[in-house]
Amino acid sequence: MNVTPRRASRARPWAALAGALLCCSGGAAAEVPAFRQGMWEYESTVGERKFAAKECIDPTKELRQRDSTLEKIGCKLSSSTQAPTYTTIAQCTVKLPSGFASWSTTSILTADSDTTYRLETHTVRDGRTRDEVVTAHRVADCQP
Repeated sequence: MNVTPRRASRARPWAALAGALLCCSGGAAAEVPAFRQGMWEYESTVGERKFAAKECIDPTKELRQRDSTLEKIGCKLSSSTQAPTYTTIAQCTVKLPSGFASWSTTSILTADSDTTYRLETHTVRDGRTRDEVVTAHRVADCQP
């Protein structure tokens, strides 16, 4: 297993793909699971590549912010919940200076508890697919 430690940055491994657990159905935000704020460790697998990160974060807040961002760029989102599984489908067509970018993402988040989850995302863009699996767990309180 080749896990590469990374410094935490705004580009979170669990949020690398658009549509990760986001929201809207009928114009109202779908519920996202409530996770505890704190120090979280993430392990992400994309194909044969594995990545790891650790950061102080409120995952629930981050998921809601991601929802808002996708709505603002014009993605059409639909979601369903059958706890502990939350499924979101994002259909996006975004105007860029060089033309349009279109993709679809299906995200399936399984919340084992308020301190552990698994996120599976499947993205299709220009006929190419990308699958990512992220496991995340809270390891401690954040240090001031």
